[in-house]
Amino acid sequence: MAIQPIDLQTLYSQLDKIGKTQVQQQQAAQAARESEQIANRHEAEKRMSTVSDVESDDAKMGVVHERDGAPEQSNERPKGKPREEPESVEPEEEKKEIITDPNLGKHIDISG
Repeated sequence: MAIQPIDLQTLYSQLDKIGKTQVQQQQAAQAARESEQIANRHEAEKRMSTVSDVESDDAKMGVVHERDGAPEQSNERPKGKPREEPESVEPEEEKKEIITDPNLGKHIDISG
């Protein structure tokens, strides 16, 4: 379908309205982004300035877990098992020998 001259006249007369509409849409989108950023910034500042409570389960307080994973309600050890003493293992100090070259950095090789 071809463009008629009357269509061009209508198009040219409406260009300024279309341009204003597009500018308003862009400004509205930009203002919405800025307001969202400000709201996010305020929310982040609020989170950083307030202290939040840690949820704790009172039922788990005072429960002792044995090494095998079974929970015990008291601090008493079973009579059949002797208390295991942790072995005092001293970490072996690894001695690293550092070798340095006395000529390092004194000679510059300029041959290609």
